[in-house]
Amino acid sequence: YVLGQRPRPPQVPNSQEGPAAPPPPQQRSAYRQMTTLTRRYLRVISSDRGYLVSMAVAPFILGGLIHLLGNKQGLAGPPGTNTNASTVLVILVVCACLAGAASSIWELVKERSIYIRERAAGLSSGAYLASKVLVLGVISVVQSVIIVYVGLLGEKMPPRGALSGIPPLVEIMIGMAVLSLASMCLGLLVSALVSTSEKAVPFLVMITFAQVILSGGLVKVAGKAGLSEFAWFAPSRWGYAALASTADLNVNTPRGAITDPAWNQTPGTWLHDMGFL
Repeated sequence: YVLGQRPRPPQVPNSQEGPAAPPPPQQRSAYRQMTTLTRRYLRVISSDRGYLVSMAVAPFILGGLIHLLGNKQGLAGPPGTNTNASTVLVILVVCACLAGAASSIWELVKERSIYIRERAAGLSSGAYLASKVLVLGVISVVQSVIIVYVGLLGEKMPPRGALSGIPPLVEIMIGMAVLSLASMCLGLLVSALVSTSEKAVPFLVMITFAQVILSGGLVKVAGKAGLSEFAWFAPSRWGYAALASTADLNVNTPRGAITDPAWNQTPGTWLHDMGFL
């Protein structure tokens, strides 16, 4: 049909006639972009019922498994007699690291094409990242608190924590929440570096196992040249140290077990561990 039409001379618009071209849309502030992206992200999450169910059930399952590892001593007991406290703390750290990283390691790479298109239209990269950190951060904190509450429900706690005036259970919840936040940010970093979602799976496994080793709960890290410095960059190293400081692990574990100066039950040590975390 087009080829059968006779060619028409090009129409030259008259600059003196017709309305002027509309001005370009005004650039929205980074804060308004962040709030819009946050609401959009929440709508996406709420529309996926399978994701909501798994996100709500997973911390209860993990907390229940941790609860089964407990014994009569819990995290307390006479000095040098608690053989189960370090195991419980290691499992808590692993759950926080895995839950935090798993919730974010696919978030950026799966939306890369959308991000590139919206970035070309004026999207602020800081607003985009802030919306992810805000939503995923709240999810990570809530999940870590549920894991600690269910896992340590009814367990004996130390008579005091590292900080005066704060119950040991609350100290452990704070340490787990910050550890989960740090692991979530580490997952976002990996998601920004990989090119496809499939490549993120091996990194999730590698990160989890590396954090277990570098936590210091299974292998002595303090004082080992090279390994000790490398562990500075592992969130599990300082998260486990904060939990061990609350539980006074250097005193409660039997003689010959792993000890670490970062586990001393003092306010300065606990704040030092949380600061690095």
